[in-house]
Amino acid sequence: MKIGIITIFPEMFFSFMDYGITNRALKKNLLTLKFLNPRNFSSDKRKKIDSKIYGGGSGMLMTIQPIKDAIHQAKIYIGNFSKVIYLSPQGDKLCQSKVMKFLDYSNIIIVCGRYKGIDERLIISEIDEEVSIGDYVISGGELGAMILIDSISRVIPGVIKKKIHI
Repeated sequence: MKIGIITIFPEMFFSFMDYGITNRALKKNLLTLKFLNPRNFSSDKRKKIDSKIYGGGSGMLMTIQPIKDAIHQAKIYIGNFSKVIYLSPQGDKLCQSKVMKFLDYSNIIIVCGRYKGIDERLIISEIDEEVSIGDYVISGGELGAMILIDSISRVIPGVIKKKIHI
């Protein structure tokens, strides 16, 4: 399985990849992770990726262009028929049956939001599914992405000897 991860903090994943089941899946080449930082796709000279919320309100949103370009580049790297997942508090709750359904896709792109999230127009045009890891607030999508990747790694055939079903 190939997973593209769109994040402004790819370094957060480095320790995660060095241990446990995910490391085993990577070593066996049953899992490939590709990181794309939206800042690298920003047209702003300071690599800005956020802007004020349209119509007012507190906080900032991640802007469309850098994330959209990162998604399109991820599709080039891992495949055009990738399922694009946005980790969001509004998404369907992650459960084991949903994890098993992700095995139907050989390519997944995970978008890790920050701030107050991503622009809704991007969700409409580029996101296939919103997934929530629970009813609580965390600082960004990176921790959720690690949970999702770990849970998928556990069910990829050949990673562990005995499958665990809940």
